[in-house]
Amino acid sequence: MKEEGRDKCFPYWPQEDGKQLQIGEFQITRHFSLSSPTYVTCSLSLRHIVSQRHREVWHVQYTDWPDHSCPADTQGFIAFMGEVDAVRRHAAAGSYEDHPTPTVVHCSAGVGRSGAVILTDIMLHCLDHNQPVDLPNALTHLRLQRMLTVQTVAQYQFVYSVLIQYLKNSRLI
Repeated sequence: MKEEGRDKCFPYWPQEDGKQLQIGEFQITRHFSLSSPTYVTCSLSLRHIVSQRHREVWHVQYTDWPDHSCPADTQGFIAFMGEVDAVRRHAAAGSYEDHPTPTVVHCSAGVGRSGAVILTDIMLHCLDHNQPVDLPNALTHLRLQRMLTVQTVAQYQFVYSVLIQYLKNSRLI
């Protein structure tokens, strides 16, 4: 994948439905995908060739976020966050209590865009569950775990914009 003419990540999943990709001892199969204007959701299988162990994985990729910037479309981002939540609930329904399904969030550097997604997810959870919404405190706690989470002021403001739009959509403001 390229951004601004530079390689930013290695495509570690097949780019077409029904295709397979082998990386070392692992084989990744893309079963199907659903696309929206701002994200793509894929159903993948990951198989360790040597042991034959395999796992089903959901991959939700936000496609409208330039590096060191912010999405222009808060509605599209809210739809993406709704998709992430729906996939997480679907995956959790099929997991065992002692083996919860993890959610992994990443971007090329692992702090800016990833941090904004994680902070937004936490704050949306707070809104949905009648918990206090304290963005500065939540960001401080995230930064204790990963320095530089939410890299720019624009990304921080974007999280606020998303929360305001979410509340407008729900008619709470």
